[in-house]
Amino acid sequence: MKDVHRQKLENRLTPIDLYKLTPKTNCRECGFETCLAFATQVIVGQGDLDACRYLDQQALQPFRSRLAEQHEAGIGVRREGFEKTLQFLRQEVRKWPFADLAGGLGARFFQMNGEPALELTYFGEPVTITSEDICRASGAELNPWEKVLLYNYVIGGAQEPSGVWVGMESLPNSVSKIKSLRAHCEQKLARAFAGKMDQLPGASEGLGRGLAMTEEKADFAADFQILPKLTLRVLWWDEDPTEGFESRVKFLFDSGVLGTLDLESLLFACEQLTDRLMAGTAGH
Repeated sequence: MKDVHRQKLENRLTPIDLYKLTPKTNCRECGFETCLAFATQVIVGQGDLDACRYLDQQALQPFRSRLAEQHEAGIGVRREGFEKTLQFLRQEVRKWPFADLAGGLGARFFQMNGEPALELTYFGEPVTITSEDICRASGAELNPWEKVLLYNYVIGGAQEPSGVWVGMESLPNSVSKIKSLRAHCEQKLARAFAGKMDQLPGASEGLGRGLAMTEEKADFAADFQILPKLTLRVLWWDEDPTEGFESRVKFLFDSGVLGTLDLESLLFACEQLTDRLMAGTAGH
């Protein structure tokens, strides 16, 4: 059995295997910004293979069977997918002229050891991006998902914000992500700060700026700058036990946000913000 499992590991499907079957047009109809993002999430069991209607169904049948067997055996874990994706993205980003992209990304172009590099802010902290790696100015390690997000931001090109704020339900092909956003971000933050609205300014310090939201009548609202052209707006309504109202949180996005990041990367950014806000409660 051990030899059989090893053989399966050696022959496992990777995001690149599925990417080769996609049209490579980045049409976004599947809900992801790029065909590669779609392929990565399907391989690690977080995406629907049938979300892309342009896949060759005949070529897909043996692939589908192998993928089902792979997932059942627990092969194709997230880290494997990340490493393969990062390897591909490092090769892909070499094709892009950093000097020309810098302005649109809100980044600074410079040469590092004779190689083109970009510096931009990620959660308020400078990061340096090259075709070899991405690192924080502080030296703290970025996890693989963060690197994928940042490479996707560079390759996809950032779209200028429209200034119109919408919920995720208003974004195309977002149905599968709404439940995750609610469970992993909105409900989590609602419970953490229920009856503790006074802690939010402290927890948000260094991450975002408070807003006066008269139209939504929110008890607390703030904009959080994740990347130079990516802002997340979060609204809180406190609980009211006497009226039977539970606390509630709502994430809002610029209506053109999918021109900057795919849905999976956007959800990841929301989860990263949630984790940072939850960590902020510890000292307040």
